[in-house]
Amino acid sequence: MKEDAAFLALHNSIRTDGMTTINGGSRSTLTDLRDKLTFVPIGSSVEGWNRFEGRVSSVFAVHLTSNGSNHDANDISKVPPSLYFENNDLKATLQKLQSILDGSGINDPAYAETLGLLLLWEVRQAADLKQSLLNPVRGGLTVRQLRQVKDFIDAQISNEITISDLAAVAGLSQYHFIRAFKDTVGLPPYQYVLSERIHRAKGLLSKPDLSLGEVALAVGFSDASQLNRVFRKFVGVTPTAYRRDQHWA
Repeated sequence: MKEDAAFLALHNSIRTDGMTTINGGSRSTLTDLRDKLTFVPIGSSVEGWNRFEGRVSSVFAVHLTSNGSNHDANDISKVPPSLYFENNDLKATLQKLQSILDGSGINDPAYAETLGLLLLWEVRQAADLKQSLLNPVRGGLTVRQLRQVKDFIDAQISNEITISDLAAVAGLSQYHFIRAFKDTVGLPPYQYVLSERIHRAKGLLSKPDLSLGEVALAVGFSDASQLNRVFRKFVGVTPTAYRRDQHWA
């Protein structure tokens, strides 16, 4: 089948028999596909067959797009196909994206968007395109840019905040903004946004008349369960336990 979009797949299977090829190139008959990755560029043709027995098999695939600019750090248009390779960085990022979808990870738009941008960058890195013009940002945000971004986060804390929003405020591309923000603050922007949500939530939890659901919505979470999940990751206890401890302090 010919793909109309590039995709990166993480395999978790053992096949008793099979064959796979991309664009009619070298054929792979590898049987143990656990933790193996496959990158298929746009327009490439994947062919093959598999036989699985006695084991649950799965594959997690993400479609990838970039703006197609050769000068953009996210451009993957020249990355060649690669079948059943290993890369710990790419595997870890894909697993984080998968955790968002299965509900075990942090479900936050800025976090998901950051992982998507990171995945594009890591695909480029894995391809070892040393001749590419990556043009990383050297240094961080200016004082004015940082103030504008923080003011925007503070004003929009109860709403959805994406990397695109923050990058636009700073006047930078998404990828360059992530690099510059981390250089300046020491945290990725998505983690800073979440920490600000939790900081605001701590203050609201001191008000006994507010339910956990109301606190969650006030700081930009979709519901009390999302607040509970992220609060525990940052604070180490549930919002209910934190509220109780503050009451008795």
